[in-house]
Amino acid sequence: MTASTTDDLAAGGWAGRVMVFLRVGTQLVAVNALVALGTLAGAVVLGAYPALSAGGGLLARLAAGTPSEHLWREFWSAYRAGFRRLNLLGAPLTVGFLLLTLDASVLAAASPGPVKAALTVGVVALATYLVLTLATLLPVARRYDDVPAARTWRFVAVAPLLSPVTSLAVLAVLVVLAVTFTYVAVLVPLVGLSLPLLASGWLVDQRLTTVDARAA
Repeated sequence: MTASTTDDLAAGGWAGRVMVFLRVGTQLVAVNALVALGTLAGAVVLGAYPALSAGGGLLARLAAGTPSEHLWREFWSAYRAGFRRLNLLGAPLTVGFLLLTLDASVLAAASPGPVKAALTVGVVALATYLVLTLATLLPVARRYDDVPAARTWRFVAVAPLLSPVTSLAVLAVLVVLAVTFTYVAVLVPLVGLSLPLLASGWLVDQRLTTVDARAA
């Protein structure tokens, strides 16, 4: 919890706590809707990465205790500004997800046996890597927006492997949220995108802050 949020809670007592939680909940729902709209605005394929990045930036501010007062305007401003760059950075991931879809279709048609078992391991490993890479790419692209795409990807491609603790934490959080959404399906249209984006982004941001401190 940030110092700003702690001060709000201390200053307002019970009413302050309610207001803080309402503000957080409202922004989570609003950002969730904006990410969905941004994704659809780019016909999904071209809209997903800019929308996730713009939403992730707003959620990073929320986690830092400095929430945006103009969500709509700031989201679309970041969306437009990062549209080309985020799609360029996301292109390798798009190829990876297409390969994952192809592998999954082959797996579904395979007969039970050693080959299917090996394919299952491969599909799970690829899916895990792609999810972790996406979770890493979004904060990295936001924090280092002046770094060339090739250099960004050299870091992003190995970061999930070089930061196993962060990777395990991100996976654990995403699994917990997936199970929660399975049993409380009403949360999916409300925070199904924003809550995983907030949690994974915060974890990766903490790791990047540590890396920056060591490099300084």
